Amino acid sequence: MPKKVFELAKELNLKPLELVEKLREHGIVVRSHMSELSDDDAVKIVGILAPPTPAASDKTSKGGVVRKKVAKPTVVAPESAKRDGALDGQPVMTEASLQAEGAASSVLDKNISDAGKGVKGAVVRKKVTVRKKGSVEGSTEEAMASVAAETETVEQESQGVEAPQHEPQVTTEKVEDLHKRKGLRVVALPVKQLIVEAAPEEVEATVEEVVETSKPASKDYFEEKVHRFTPVFIPPKVEPKKVPERAAEPRKKDKDGVDIPMTEAEAEIEGKRRSKEIETDADEKSSKKRLGGLASIMSGKRPILSRSQALSHVRAETELKSYSLLSGLGRPIYSAVKRKKVYSGPAGQTEKTEVKESKRVIYIHQVITAQELAQKLSQKFQDFADQMLDINLLVKPTDYIGINLANEMAALYNYRVEDSSFDESEVLVSAEEAKRDKTEDPLRPPVVTIMGHVDHGKTSLLDYIRKAKIAEGEAGGITQHIGAYTVKVKDKSITFLDTPGHAAFANMRQRGANLTDIVILVVAADDGVMPQTKESIRFCQTAKVPIIVAMNKMDKEGANPEKIKTALTEFHLTAEDWGGETQFVPISAVKGTGIDNLLDGILLQSEIMELRASGKGLAKGVVIESKIEQGRGPVATVLIQEGTLRKGDPIVVGETFGRARSLTDYLGNNLLEAGPSTPVQILGLESVPSPGDSVYAVKNEREAKKIVDSRISKRKELEAVPEKKKMSLEDFFGEAKNEDEVKNLNLVVRSDVQGSFEAIKNSLEALSNSEVVVKVVGGGVGAISDSDVLLAASSKAFIIGFNMRPLSTARRLAEEHGIDIKTYSIIYDLINDVTLALEGLLTPEYVEEFVGRAEVRNVFNIPKIGAIAGSYVTDGKIQHGCNVRLLRSGKIVYDGKLTSLKRFKDDAKEVKTGFECGVGLENYNDIKVGDIFEVYHMAAKKRKLEDVAAADASDRAAKATRGGTELSHA
Repeated sequence: MPKKVFELAKELNLKPLELVEKLREHGIVVRSHMSELSDDDAVKIVGILAPPTPAASDKTSKGGVVRKKVAKPTVVAPESAKRDGALDGQPVMTEASLQAEGAASSVLDKNISDAGKGVKGAVVRKKVTVRKKGSVEGSTEEAMASVAAETETVEQESQGVEAPQHEPQVTTEKVEDLHKRKGLRVVALPVKQLIVEAAPEEVEATVEEVVETSKPASKDYFEEKVHRFTPVFIPPKVEPKKVPERAAEPRKKDKDGVDIPMTEAEAEIEGKRRSKEIETDADEKSSKKRLGGLASIMSGKRPILSRSQALSHVRAETELKSYSLLSGLGRPIYSAVKRKKVYSGPAGQTEKTEVKESKRVIYIHQVITAQELAQKLSQKFQDFADQMLDINLLVKPTDYIGINLANEMAALYNYRVEDSSFDESEVLVSAEEAKRDKTEDPLRPPVVTIMGHVDHGKTSLLDYIRKAKIAEGEAGGITQHIGAYTVKVKDKSITFLDTPGHAAFANMRQRGANLTDIVILVVAADDGVMPQTKESIRFCQTAKVPIIVAMNKMDKEGANPEKIKTALTEFHLTAEDWGGETQFVPISAVKGTGIDNLLDGILLQSEIMELRASGKGLAKGVVIESKIEQGRGPVATVLIQEGTLRKGDPIVVGETFGRARSLTDYLGNNLLEAGPSTPVQILGLESVPSPGDSVYAVKNEREAKKIVDSRISKRKELEAVPEKKKMSLEDFFGEAKNEDEVKNLNLVVRSDVQGSFEAIKNSLEALSNSEVVVKVVGGGVGAISDSDVLLAASSKAFIIGFNMRPLSTARRLAEEHGIDIKTYSIIYDLINDVTLALEGLLTPEYVEEFVGRAEVRNVFNIPKIGAIAGSYVTDGKIQHGCNVRLLRSGKIVYDGKLTSLKRFKDDAKEVKTGFECGVGLENYNDIKVGDIFEVYHMAAKKRKLEDVAAADASDRAAKATRGGTELSHA
């Protein structure tokens, strides 16, 4: 009958995997320990691996192990034992049982100790078990005789003497030396004897002795620990022990049989006894360990309540069965229990909770990124981006979105967006003031600033106006307390600012404050127009402020006013008597001639401009200058533009606030209030503001503090943004390439000498053409100063220095404003760089270049693709992605893109002359045999200034020719 490998291994006392290896060594192919063996293979491997029965003379070989069993007189031996006995020629005999344990152990100890002396390093282990039932029958002499016979056999075997034949009651087997075989081997085939005694009373004694002798040192092989699954321990059901109740002590009774009551001492003793019993019972109950988890389920004490517990129960049972089948031998095979999906009907839909309309609001702070907006809408960004395509928006996670656009996006999800940032305009500007019609406001005095070149008489003019027009009789003379004052002229007022410096004026203009209404440009009649005069003109024109030219020093010899008028026409300042709109007033600041005419001109200009402002409501103004005075603290000079500032009003100035504790005019008088166009000096601010900061009066200090905190937080946010990249001359094309109008390149040029400046200016302006224009908006002789940087920042210009370097302050200012400064020492390098920048602004010219030609030999119509033309390249080559014309009888039938190019079934980038290919056209399938493909591509050719100049010249010539033809026809 076929046997499985692990069954045969169990009979041979081998591990299943070891037997598998032995079978493979002897040519018997098996897959695993579960494979079946035929009868022939089983007999063959048993004959090879079964050890021969050892002879009695070999029992004392070195390293042997002797096992003996003494049992009952009646012996029933297995087939293997009978076979072994028949081979040895010795019958299986019985042995009398022992009568007393003491006699057996004493004799056995003595003989074993003697036997151990004969073998060097012998180790003797013995075990005696005596079980008695009923009365013991038998004599002590028989037990002593049997034990003596056993010990004699052990002694003889240890000394190498063959045991006599008359001791058949002990059967031994020799095991092979472990150092002769590698791995796990069969140590001994067990001999089982069943001794049965028919007596009603039986005495069972077992003496087991193992003598192990020292073995020679053998090589130890590392054996990996066999992995076994730890079975789940199922504790047996133990019935709780019933503790017998302690019988109560009998109560004492009197002569009549009535119980005698206990004394107090006896009652106390009885109470202690009962409390001790109660504590003992509680300790026993608490000491019992509670089973939990899988153990409690497997033991049946805990019901299965869920599907997961049921699966755990099944998996544990499977592991236990697998472990029990293998009997702990070999490597258990474990296959995970697959969880079957049980269909439990259609899944119930989760009820969606709608958000209330009042809660469908998203609050953002001015701007928000697209990623953050998608999160607030509880949408994945990819789904959000796909939804934005419905309103033609392509967004990225890092894109910043404003309030209005975010509101449109959120509307797609039925949300609305509200700005959580603080809007200071709602506090500073009331709704009534925003709706008020300013054309009905009364006229206000004009604000005039005097500017001009150094030593042209600005200070003299200011001094004369102040001394001549301020009321006489002031004690101690006139003291100018602030940088602004008011002059009365014909019952009208004019406010003059003592801030002629163009730097401060530029800062105010950059902050968006239109501080000055009219500018008086002072030009010395004997000196003419100077560089600083030109610079002042550019500032005024950029700020769009009207200019009145005061030609000073007319009393000096050499004064030439016509020269000044001629020079200023270059800046589009044409005198009224020359047909222009600019007032030219000749004056003398020393003698005072022409001053009244100048003041009348200012009043006339203000009436033309219709300067109006209302004195009602909260005040609004601008800071002219500020400083810290000892004992007074921060002091600011403010020009009121609208409303009325009253003493004690809370005000906000830039990033500081406070109360107007004191108002002082230009004469040093304390005022209770100041109206439009009135310069005043105020005290009570917490810190010094910057010139050009706006001044607003608010209702209370709480609002003022809130506004200031909002401004500071905004500034910190801007500072946290990475610094913007400086715009260089080479990057100018990137900013202006999308503009269709004429592109301008503004430059500020500084040179070492006036001749070089004029030469550079003329050379650069000559590079202008119909597409790009070069404008030198500033510059001159001298180092690059702060004013040059400010001018470049306001007009988006670049600064060029020829043999000149920027000042340290100008360099720092240029870095703050991101202005590019380039310096040269060779004029040709300067002109070449500007030329390259201009050529980069020019629109490139596209030229057609021939690539190849092919003839259609066959046409294939492929479903879902269209017509494919099987073509033969006759000239040049055919390239994928080029433009193609389809010619039929020399006529252009199609002009578009070549979308498909194949060589056999493979895509090809190009096909050269003499080869065949398949050609597909974009959205066109009307191809016929014999058509011609003409392939070309448009190459962008960089244009040069010479090409533009030549084109402009040809256009002018064509226009002139066309005009002459029309005249001749007329």
